[in-house]
Amino acid sequence: MPPQNVLIVDLNNFARYPTLAIGYLVAPLRAAGFAVEILSPLSHGAPPMTHEREETTKENWIRRINFSTHPIMQRLHEPLRKLYSGNENKPHPYTLRAVDEILQQRKPDIILLSAYLNHYPAVKSLGEMAKAAGVPVLLGGPAFSNEKTIQEWQHLDGIDLIFAGEADAIIATLVKQTIAGTINAHWPGVCLPSNDNDSQIHIAPPLPNLDQLPIPDFDDFPWDAYPHRIIPIMTGRGCSWDVCTFCSDVVTANGRTFRSRSLDAVLNELKVQSERYQSKDFIFLDLKINSNLEVWYGLIENFQKVVPGGRWIATVHVDAKGENGLELEHLQAAKAAGLTRISFGFESGSEKLLKLMGKGTRMNRNRQFLDDAHTAGLSVRCSMMMGYPGETSDDLILTAEFLDDHRIQLDRIRPARFKAIPGTRFERLYHKRPGRFKGLENMQWDYSQARASYSYTPAAEKSYRREKARVLKIIHSINAQPLRDDARQFDGLM
Repeated sequence: MPPQNVLIVDLNNFARYPTLAIGYLVAPLRAAGFAVEILSPLSHGAPPMTHEREETTKENWIRRINFSTHPIMQRLHEPLRKLYSGNENKPHPYTLRAVDEILQQRKPDIILLSAYLNHYPAVKSLGEMAKAAGVPVLLGGPAFSNEKTIQEWQHLDGIDLIFAGEADAIIATLVKQTIAGTINAHWPGVCLPSNDNDSQIHIAPPLPNLDQLPIPDFDDFPWDAYPHRIIPIMTGRGCSWDVCTFCSDVVTANGRTFRSRSLDAVLNELKVQSERYQSKDFIFLDLKINSNLEVWYGLIENFQKVVPGGRWIATVHVDAKGENGLELEHLQAAKAAGLTRISFGFESGSEKLLKLMGKGTRMNRNRQFLDDAHTAGLSVRCSMMMGYPGETSDDLILTAEFLDDHRIQLDRIRPARFKAIPGTRFERLYHKRPGRFKGLENMQWDYSQARASYSYTPAAEKSYRREKARVLKIIHSINAQPLRDDARQFDGLM
Protein backbone atom coordinates (compact mmCIF):
# COMPACT_ATOMS: atom_id res chain seq x y z
CA MET A 1 0.00 0.00 0.00
CA PRO A 2 1.51 3.39 -0.99
CA PRO A 3 2.17 5.92 1.79
CA GLN A 4 -0.44 8.57 2.50
CA ASN A 5 0.55 12.03 1.26
CA VAL A 6 0.72 15.02 3.59
CA LEU A 7 1.06 18.57 2.25
CA ILE A 8 2.29 21.07 4.85
CA VAL A 9 1.71 24.69 3.86
CA ASP A 10 4.00 26.91 5.93
CA LEU A 11 2.38 30.34 5.82
CA ASN A 12 5.36 31.94 7.55
CA ASN A 13 6.43 34.11 4.60
CA PHE A 14 8.91 36.02 6.66
CA ALA A 15 11.50 33.68 8.14
CA ARG A 16 15.11 33.85 7.01
CA TYR A 17 15.63 30.30 8.22
CA PRO A 18 13.50 27.13 8.40
CA THR A 19 10.40 27.19 10.60
CA LEU A 20 11.29 25.19 13.70
CA ALA A 21 7.69 24.19 14.47
CA ILE A 22 7.31 22.67 10.99
CA GLY A 23 10.56 20.73 11.34
CA TYR A 24 9.20 19.21 14.54
CA LEU A 25 6.13 17.96 12.66
CA VAL A 26 7.89 16.64 9.56
CA ALA A 27 10.26 14.35 11.46
CA PRO A 28 7.60 12.21 13.23
CA LEU A 29 5.35 12.14 10.17
CA ARG A 30 8.12 10.72 8.02
CA ALA A 31 9.10 8.30 10.77
CA ALA A 32 5.49 7.06 10.75
CA GLY A 33 5.67 6.35 7.02
CA PHE A 34 3.88 9.39 5.57
CA ALA A 35 5.10 11.02 2.36
CA VAL A 36 5.52 14.67 3.33
CA GLU A 37 5.75 17.68 1.03
CA ILE A 38 6.41 21.20 2.33
CA LEU A 39 5.19 24.25 0.48
CA SER A 40 7.16 27.30 1.57
CA PRO A 41 6.08 30.73 0.25
CA LEU A 42 9.75 31.67 -0.03
CA SER A 43 9.99 29.18 -2.87
CA HIS A 44 7.18 30.98 -4.68
CA GLY A 45 8.25 34.60 -4.67
CA ALA A 46 7.39 35.76 -1.14
CA PRO A 47 10.15 38.04 0.19
CA PRO A 48 11.71 37.24 3.58
CA MET A 49 11.03 39.78 6.31
CA THR A 50 13.83 41.13 8.47
CA HIS A 51 13.34 42.52 11.94
CA GLU A 52 15.82 45.34 12.11
CA ARG A 53 18.58 46.28 9.72
CA GLU A 54 20.82 49.31 9.26
CA GLU A 55 18.19 52.01 8.99
CA THR A 56 17.62 54.73 6.43
CA THR A 57 15.65 57.97 6.75
CA LYS A 58 12.65 56.17 5.25
CA GLU A 59 12.43 53.68 8.13
CA ASN A 60 12.76 56.54 10.59
CA TRP A 61 9.78 58.41 9.15
CA ILE A 62 7.65 55.28 8.94
CA ARG A 63 8.34 54.63 12.63
CA ARG A 64 7.52 58.21 13.59
CA ILE A 65 4.16 57.94 11.86
CA ASN A 66 3.46 54.58 13.48
CA PHE A 67 4.33 55.89 16.95
CA SER A 68 2.61 59.25 16.55
CA THR A 69 0.22 60.05 19.41
CA HIS A 70 -1.02 63.37 18.12
CA PRO A 71 -4.79 63.49 18.76
CA ILE A 72 -5.52 63.36 15.03
CA MET A 73 -3.19 60.39 14.50
CA GLN A 74 -4.66 58.59 17.51
CA ARG A 75 -8.00 58.58 15.69
CA LEU A 76 -6.36 57.43 12.46
CA HIS A 77 -4.20 54.65 13.90
CA GLU A 78 -6.84 51.92 13.85
CA PRO A 79 -8.20 52.68 10.35
CA LEU A 80 -4.64 52.89 8.99
CA ARG A 81 -3.70 49.65 10.75
CA LYS A 82 -6.68 47.85 9.23
CA LEU A 83 -5.83 49.22 5.80
CA TYR A 84 -2.19 48.18 6.13
CA SER A 85 -2.92 44.73 7.58
CA GLY A 86 -5.61 44.09 4.98
CA ASN A 87 -3.08 44.68 2.22
CA GLU A 88 -0.16 43.02 3.98
CA ASN A 89 -2.06 39.89 5.05
CA LYS A 90 -4.00 39.12 1.91
CA PRO A 91 -3.33 35.63 0.52
CA HIS A 92 -0.10 35.40 -1.42
CA PRO A 93 -1.19 34.71 -5.04
CA TYR A 94 1.80 32.51 -5.85
CA THR A 95 1.17 30.37 -2.77
CA LEU A 96 -2.50 29.90 -3.72
CA ARG A 97 -1.50 29.04 -7.27
CA ALA A 98 1.08 26.50 -6.05
CA VAL A 99 -1.48 24.81 -3.77
CA ASP A 100 -4.02 24.74 -6.60
CA GLU A 101 -1.49 23.03 -8.90
CA ILE A 102 -0.72 20.41 -6.23
CA LEU A 103 -4.43 19.74 -5.70
CA GLN A 104 -4.89 19.20 -9.42
CA GLN A 105 -1.73 17.25 -10.21
CA ARG A 106 -1.00 15.13 -7.12
CA LYS A 107 -3.84 15.56 -4.69
CA PRO A 108 -2.62 14.95 -1.13
CA ASP A 109 -4.57 12.96 1.44
CA ILE A 110 -4.49 15.89 3.89
CA ILE A 111 -3.26 19.49 4.15
CA LEU A 112 -1.64 20.80 7.31
CA LEU A 113 -1.70 24.58 7.76
CA SER A 114 0.64 26.29 10.20
CA ALA A 115 -0.69 29.81 10.69
CA TYR A 116 -0.46 32.95 12.74
CA LEU A 117 -3.64 34.94 13.27
CA ASN A 118 -2.74 37.47 10.58
CA HIS A 119 -2.98 34.58 8.08
CA TYR A 120 -6.77 34.45 8.47
CA PRO A 121 -7.48 35.48 4.81
CA ALA A 122 -5.01 32.89 3.50
CA VAL A 123 -6.43 30.14 5.71
CA LYS A 124 -9.94 31.00 4.55
CA SER A 125 -8.94 30.77 0.88
CA LEU A 126 -6.95 27.56 1.31
CA GLY A 127 -9.75 25.92 3.29
CA GLU A 128 -12.22 26.66 0.51
CA MET A 129 -9.81 25.30 -2.13
CA ALA A 130 -9.23 22.11 -0.16
CA LYS A 131 -12.94 21.55 0.43
CA ALA A 132 -13.65 21.88 -3.30
CA ALA A 133 -10.97 19.26 -3.95
CA GLY A 134 -12.24 16.95 -1.20
CA VAL A 135 -9.06 17.19 0.89
CA PRO A 136 -9.30 17.51 4.70
CA VAL A 137 -7.41 20.34 6.43
CA LEU A 138 -5.79 20.31 9.87
CA LEU A 139 -4.98 23.79 11.19
CA GLY A 140 -2.59 24.66 13.98
CA GLY A 141 -0.42 27.46 15.26
CA PRO A 142 0.90 29.05 18.45
CA ALA A 143 -2.07 31.38 19.01
CA PHE A 144 -4.66 28.59 19.10
CA SER A 145 -4.53 28.28 22.86
CA ASN A 146 -7.20 30.84 23.70
CA GLU A 147 -10.80 29.59 23.72
CA LYS A 148 -12.33 32.81 22.40
CA THR A 149 -9.80 32.97 19.56
CA ILE A 150 -10.48 29.37 18.54
CA GLN A 151 -14.23 30.02 18.52
CA GLU A 152 -13.69 32.87 16.04
CA TRP A 153 -11.89 30.48 13.68
CA GLN A 154 -14.04 27.35 14.04
CA HIS A 155 -16.56 28.45 11.45
CA LEU A 156 -14.05 28.62 8.57
CA ASP A 157 -15.21 26.56 5.61
CA GLY A 158 -13.01 23.59 4.76
CA ILE A 159 -11.13 23.46 8.07
CA ASP A 160 -11.79 19.98 9.44
CA LEU A 161 -9.85 20.34 12.65
CA ILE A 162 -8.07 23.02 14.69
CA PHE A 163 -5.51 21.58 17.08
CA ALA A 164 -5.03 23.67 20.22
CA GLY A 165 -1.70 22.90 21.81
CA GLU A 166 1.60 21.21 20.99
CA ALA A 167 1.02 18.44 18.46
CA ASP A 168 4.64 17.27 18.14
CA ALA A 169 4.18 13.98 19.99
CA ILE A 170 0.81 13.00 18.48
CA ILE A 171 0.87 14.54 15.01
CA ALA A 172 1.06 11.17 13.22
CA THR A 173 -2.03 9.89 15.03
CA LEU A 174 -3.89 13.17 14.44
CA VAL A 175 -3.17 13.03 10.72
CA LYS A 176 -4.10 9.35 10.43
CA GLN A 177 -7.44 9.81 12.21
CA THR A 178 -8.29 13.04 10.37
CA ILE A 179 -7.77 11.34 7.01
CA ALA A 180 -9.88 8.39 8.13
CA GLY A 181 -12.57 10.65 9.61
CA THR A 182 -12.34 8.90 12.97
CA ILE A 183 -10.91 11.75 15.06
CA ASN A 184 -11.99 11.71 18.71
CA ALA A 185 -13.84 14.96 19.45
CA HIS A 186 -13.03 14.65 23.18
CA TRP A 187 -9.28 14.33 22.68
CA PRO A 188 -7.49 17.28 24.38
CA GLY A 189 -6.49 19.79 21.72
CA VAL A 190 -9.07 18.66 19.15
CA CYS A 191 -11.43 21.47 18.13
CA LEU A 192 -13.92 20.50 15.43
CA PRO A 193 -15.85 22.93 13.16
CA SER A 194 -18.62 24.81 14.91
CA ASN A 195 -20.74 27.94 14.53
CA ASP A 196 -21.65 27.77 18.20
CA ASN A 197 -19.72 30.14 20.46
CA ASP A 198 -20.66 27.92 23.40
CA SER A 199 -19.04 24.86 21.82
CA GLN A 200 -16.64 22.98 24.06
CA ILE A 201 -12.98 23.69 23.46
CA HIS A 202 -10.38 21.10 24.42
CA ILE A 203 -6.95 22.73 24.80
CA ALA A 204 -4.16 20.18 25.16
CA PRO A 205 -1.93 20.50 28.23
CA PRO A 206 1.70 21.48 27.63
CA LEU A 207 4.02 18.70 26.49
CA PRO A 208 5.79 17.70 29.73
CA ASN A 209 8.91 15.90 28.47
CA LEU A 210 10.71 17.84 25.76
CA ASP A 211 13.39 15.18 25.40
CA GLN A 212 10.83 13.08 23.52
CA LEU A 213 10.94 15.66 20.72
CA PRO A 214 12.63 14.43 17.53
CA ILE A 215 15.44 16.26 15.82
CA PRO A 216 13.65 18.64 13.43
CA ASP A 217 13.63 17.79 9.73
CA PHE A 218 14.48 20.83 7.56
CA ASP A 219 15.40 18.89 4.40
CA ASP A 220 12.71 20.40 2.19
CA PHE A 221 13.08 24.04 3.16
CA PRO A 222 14.37 26.46 0.48
CA TRP A 223 17.92 26.81 1.81
CA ASP A 224 19.02 28.59 -1.34
CA ALA A 225 16.45 31.34 -0.71
CA TYR A 226 17.95 32.28 2.66
CA PRO A 227 20.71 34.93 2.75
CA HIS A 228 22.70 32.68 5.10
CA ARG A 229 22.44 29.09 6.33
CA ILE A 230 21.20 29.64 9.86
CA ILE A 231 19.72 26.72 11.81
CA PRO A 232 16.98 27.32 14.44
CA ILE A 233 17.01 25.45 17.74
CA MET A 234 15.50 25.70 21.23
CA THR A 235 16.75 24.49 24.60
CA GLY A 236 13.32 24.82 26.21
CA ARG A 237 9.80 26.15 25.87
CA GLY A 238 8.17 28.87 27.91
CA CYS A 239 9.95 31.25 30.27
CA SER A 240 11.06 30.61 33.83
CA TRP A 241 10.14 34.20 34.77
CA ASP A 242 6.59 34.06 33.30
CA VAL A 243 5.36 37.22 35.03
CA CYS A 244 5.55 40.13 32.54
CA THR A 245 2.03 41.52 32.21
CA PHE A 246 2.23 42.25 28.47
CA CYS A 247 3.86 39.00 27.31
CA SER A 248 1.74 36.91 24.95
CA ASP A 249 4.49 34.38 24.24
CA VAL A 250 3.93 32.63 27.56
CA VAL A 251 0.24 32.02 26.82
CA THR A 252 0.62 30.62 23.30
CA ALA A 253 0.59 26.88 22.61
CA ASN A 254 4.23 26.03 23.28
CA GLY A 255 4.98 28.89 25.67
CA ARG A 256 2.68 27.78 28.49
CA THR A 257 4.78 26.86 31.51
CA PHE A 258 8.55 26.55 31.39
CA ARG A 259 10.02 23.19 30.40
CA SER A 260 13.65 22.52 29.57
CA ARG A 261 15.37 19.93 27.42
CA SER A 262 18.39 18.11 28.78
CA LEU A 263 21.81 19.45 27.90
CA ASP A 264 22.75 16.17 26.18
CA ALA A 265 19.72 16.41 23.88
CA VAL A 266 20.56 19.99 22.91
CA LEU A 267 24.23 19.25 22.25
CA ASN A 268 23.36 16.20 20.17
CA GLU A 269 20.95 18.24 18.05
CA LEU A 270 23.58 20.92 17.48
CA LYS A 271 26.06 18.32 16.25
CA VAL A 272 23.57 16.46 14.03
CA GLN A 273 22.04 19.57 12.47
CA SER A 274 25.39 21.21 11.78
CA GLU A 275 26.56 18.12 9.89
CA ARG A 276 23.21 17.54 8.17
CA TYR A 277 22.78 21.09 6.85
CA GLN A 278 26.43 22.04 6.48
CA SER A 279 26.30 25.13 8.67
CA LYS A 280 27.87 26.28 11.90
CA ASP A 281 25.49 29.20 12.53
CA PHE A 282 22.57 28.79 14.95
CA ILE A 283 19.75 30.94 16.27
CA PHE A 284 18.33 29.91 19.66
CA LEU A 285 14.62 30.75 19.68
CA ASP A 286 14.13 30.37 23.44
CA LEU A 287 12.12 33.16 25.06
CA LYS A 288 14.85 33.19 27.70
CA ILE A 289 17.85 30.96 27.10
CA ASN A 290 19.08 31.48 30.66
CA SER A 291 15.89 30.00 32.13
CA ASN A 292 17.74 26.79 32.99
CA LEU A 293 21.19 27.78 34.22
CA GLU A 294 22.50 24.23 34.04
CA VAL A 295 21.77 24.12 30.31
CA TRP A 296 22.99 27.71 29.80
CA TYR A 297 26.34 27.01 31.47
CA GLY A 298 26.60 23.64 29.74
CA LEU A 299 25.99 25.26 26.38
CA ILE A 300 28.73 27.79 27.01
CA GLU A 301 31.14 25.04 28.05
CA ASN A 302 30.38 22.59 25.24
CA PHE A 303 29.21 24.48 22.13
CA GLN A 304 32.64 24.60 20.50
CA LYS A 305 33.21 20.93 21.30
CA VAL A 306 30.20 19.85 19.22
CA VAL A 307 30.33 22.64 16.57
CA PRO A 308 33.95 23.75 16.25
CA GLY A 309 34.08 27.28 14.88
CA GLY A 310 30.32 27.70 15.31
CA ARG A 311 28.47 30.93 16.03
CA TRP A 312 25.11 31.55 17.69
CA ILE A 313 22.69 34.21 18.88
CA ALA A 314 20.16 34.10 21.73
CA THR A 315 17.73 36.05 23.92
CA VAL A 316 18.10 36.41 27.69
CA HIS A 317 16.14 37.88 30.59
CA VAL A 318 18.06 40.19 32.90
CA ASP A 319 16.75 39.21 36.33
CA ALA A 320 17.31 41.55 39.26
CA LYS A 321 17.64 38.99 42.02
CA GLY A 322 19.95 36.03 42.42
CA GLU A 323 22.17 34.36 39.87
CA ASN A 324 21.12 34.76 36.25
CA GLY A 325 24.21 33.61 34.37
CA LEU A 326 24.87 37.02 32.85
CA GLU A 327 27.82 38.17 34.90
CA LEU A 328 30.89 39.39 33.01
CA GLU A 329 32.78 36.11 33.38
CA HIS A 330 29.87 34.15 31.92
CA LEU A 331 29.35 36.57 29.03
CA GLN A 332 33.06 36.43 28.20
CA ALA A 333 32.94 32.64 28.26
CA ALA A 334 29.82 32.70 26.05
CA LYS A 335 31.61 34.95 23.56
CA ALA A 336 34.53 32.53 23.47
CA ALA A 337 31.98 29.72 22.89
CA GLY A 338 30.69 31.45 19.75
CA LEU A 339 27.89 33.64 21.08
CA THR A 340 27.92 36.60 18.70
CA ARG A 341 24.75 38.53 19.43
CA ILE A 342 22.61 38.73 22.53
CA SER A 343 19.12 40.20 22.85
CA PHE A 344 17.12 41.26 25.90
CA GLY A 345 13.90 43.07 26.77
CA PHE A 346 14.84 46.54 28.00
CA GLU A 347 11.26 47.90 27.68
CA SER A 348 11.72 51.19 29.58
CA GLY A 349 14.20 53.34 31.45
CA SER A 350 11.66 53.90 34.23
CA GLU A 351 11.80 51.76 37.37
CA LYS A 352 8.14 52.58 37.98
CA LEU A 353 7.07 51.18 34.61
CA LEU A 354 9.25 48.09 34.92
CA LYS A 355 7.48 47.33 38.18
CA LEU A 356 4.04 47.85 36.60
CA MET A 357 5.04 45.53 33.77
CA GLY A 358 6.26 42.84 36.15
CA LYS A 359 9.66 42.73 34.41
CA GLY A 360 11.56 41.58 37.47
CA THR A 361 14.60 43.70 36.77
CA ARG A 362 16.05 47.04 37.82
CA MET A 363 17.83 49.76 35.90
CA ASN A 364 21.16 49.29 37.66
CA ARG A 365 21.10 45.62 36.63
CA ASN A 366 20.33 46.55 33.02
CA ARG A 367 23.21 49.03 33.03
CA GLN A 368 25.60 46.44 34.40
CA PHE A 369 24.48 43.87 31.85
CA LEU A 370 25.04 46.26 28.93
CA ASP A 371 28.47 47.26 30.20
CA ASP A 372 29.49 43.62 30.71
CA ALA A 373 28.10 42.41 27.38
CA HIS A 374 29.92 45.19 25.54
CA THR A 375 33.14 44.46 27.41
CA ALA A 376 32.77 40.79 26.45
CA GLY A 377 32.62 41.82 22.78
CA LEU A 378 29.00 40.90 22.16
CA SER A 379 26.65 42.65 19.77
CA VAL A 380 23.65 43.70 21.89
CA ARG A 381 20.09 44.12 20.64
CA CYS A 382 17.14 45.08 22.82
CA SER A 383 13.40 45.39 22.52
CA MET A 384 11.49 48.19 24.22
CA MET A 385 7.95 49.45 24.58
CA MET A 386 6.21 52.80 24.56
CA GLY A 387 2.67 53.60 25.59
CA TYR A 388 2.34 51.13 28.44
CA PRO A 389 -0.57 52.32 30.64
CA GLY A 390 0.85 54.65 33.26
CA GLU A 391 3.72 55.94 31.12
CA THR A 392 4.24 59.71 31.28
CA SER A 393 6.67 62.20 29.78
CA ASP A 394 8.83 61.80 32.90
CA ASP A 395 9.18 58.08 32.16
CA LEU A 396 10.18 58.84 28.56
CA ILE A 397 12.82 61.27 29.82
CA LEU A 398 14.36 58.43 31.83
CA THR A 399 14.20 56.11 28.80
CA ALA A 400 15.90 58.70 26.58
CA GLU A 401 18.63 59.27 29.14
CA PHE A 402 19.31 55.54 29.45
CA LEU A 403 19.51 55.02 25.68
CA ASP A 404 21.69 58.09 25.26
CA ASP A 405 24.07 56.88 27.97
CA HIS A 406 24.38 53.45 26.33
CA ARG A 407 24.66 54.32 22.64
CA ILE A 408 28.03 52.58 22.41
CA GLN A 409 26.81 49.35 24.00
CA LEU A 410 23.65 49.00 21.90
CA ASP A 411 23.75 47.88 18.25
CA ARG A 412 20.03 47.60 17.54
CA ILE A 413 16.80 48.61 19.27
CA ARG A 414 13.37 47.31 18.32
CA PRO A 415 10.68 49.59 19.74
CA ALA A 416 7.03 48.57 19.88
CA ARG A 417 3.79 50.23 20.84
CA PHE A 418 2.08 48.56 23.77
CA LYS A 419 -0.41 45.93 22.60
CA ALA A 420 -3.27 44.70 24.77
CA ILE A 421 -3.46 40.97 24.00
CA PRO A 422 -6.06 38.44 25.15
CA GLY A 423 -4.80 35.79 27.53
CA THR A 424 -2.03 37.92 29.01
CA ARG A 425 -1.78 38.98 32.64
CA PHE A 426 -2.66 42.47 31.45
CA GLU A 427 -6.06 41.31 30.18
CA ARG A 428 -6.82 39.57 33.46
CA LEU A 429 -5.79 42.62 35.48
CA TYR A 430 -7.77 44.93 33.21
CA HIS A 431 -10.98 42.91 33.41
CA LYS A 432 -10.62 42.60 37.17
CA ARG A 433 -10.18 46.34 37.76
CA PRO A 434 -10.08 48.57 34.65
CA GLY A 435 -9.66 51.68 36.79
CA ARG A 436 -6.10 50.75 37.70
CA PHE A 437 -5.06 51.59 34.13
CA LYS A 438 -5.75 55.31 34.08
CA GLY A 439 -5.93 56.97 30.69
CA LEU A 440 -7.00 53.84 28.80
CA GLU A 441 -10.23 54.50 26.95
CA ASN A 442 -12.42 52.88 24.30
CA MET A 443 -11.00 49.39 24.91
CA GLN A 444 -12.39 46.93 22.36
CA TRP A 445 -11.22 43.31 22.29
CA ASP A 446 -10.87 41.47 18.95
CA TYR A 447 -10.47 37.78 19.75
CA SER A 448 -10.24 36.65 16.12
CA GLN A 449 -6.92 38.50 15.86
CA ALA A 450 -6.05 38.28 19.58
CA ARG A 451 -5.62 42.02 20.04
CA ALA A 452 -7.44 45.08 21.31
CA SER A 453 -7.90 48.62 20.08
CA TYR A 454 -7.90 51.48 22.57
CA SER A 455 -6.78 55.06 23.11
CA TYR A 456 -4.28 56.19 25.74
CA THR A 457 -5.07 59.82 26.48
CA PRO A 458 -1.85 60.85 28.32
CA ALA A 459 0.10 60.07 25.12
CA ALA A 460 -1.61 62.98 23.36
CA GLU A 461 -0.07 65.58 25.69
CA LYS A 462 2.55 67.84 24.14
CA SER A 463 5.18 67.03 26.76
CA TYR A 464 4.72 63.30 26.14
CA ARG A 465 4.96 63.70 22.38
CA ARG A 466 8.07 65.86 22.71
CA GLU A 467 9.92 63.31 24.82
CA LYS A 468 8.73 60.43 22.64
CA ALA A 469 10.18 62.19 19.59
CA ARG A 470 13.47 62.46 21.45
CA VAL A 471 13.46 58.72 22.20
CA LEU A 472 12.70 57.87 18.56
CA LYS A 473 15.52 60.13 17.38
CA ILE A 474 18.02 58.30 19.61
CA ILE A 475 16.72 54.92 18.44
CA HIS A 476 17.21 55.87 14.81
CA SER A 477 20.73 57.16 15.43
CA ILE A 478 21.63 53.80 16.99
CA ASN A 479 19.91 51.66 14.36
CA ALA A 480 21.49 53.63 11.52
CA GLN A 481 24.94 52.42 12.56
CA PRO A 482 26.50 49.39 10.83
CA LEU A 483 26.91 46.26 12.92
CA ARG A 484 30.33 45.08 13.94
CA ASP A 485 31.82 42.65 11.43
CA ASP A 486 31.33 39.44 13.41
CA ALA A 487 27.58 40.12 13.87
CA ARG A 488 26.66 40.95 10.28
CA GLN A 489 25.81 37.33 9.52
CA PHE A 490 22.90 37.69 11.93
CA ASP A 491 21.74 41.19 10.96
CA GLY A 492 17.97 41.34 10.64
CA LEU A 493 17.40 38.41 13.02
CA MET A 494 15.77 38.59 16.46
